Amino acid sequence: MKLKQLEESTQQSSGYGAGSGEVINETYECPCGNGKVFYEKDDIPGFRSSDIWSNCKECDEKYTFGRGIATEK
Repeated sequence: MKLKQLEESTQQSSGYGAGSGEVINETYECPCGNGKVFYEKDDIPGFRSSDIWSNCKECDEKYTFGRGIATEK
């Protein structure tokens, strides 16, 4: 299911010698509506990682989260 996006921000980074990039942060409403799902991506050369987590225990037990989506386990 598609999640409702609540916030989005991008922070520029000068990088660490390999060029500049950005850090992307997105916040979504969790499926039950009582919590939030957070997505963070480091899009900086040499540091291309991402993380996604929820602050809702109930939804963490029921769903696997992707960027902007929730899939039942």
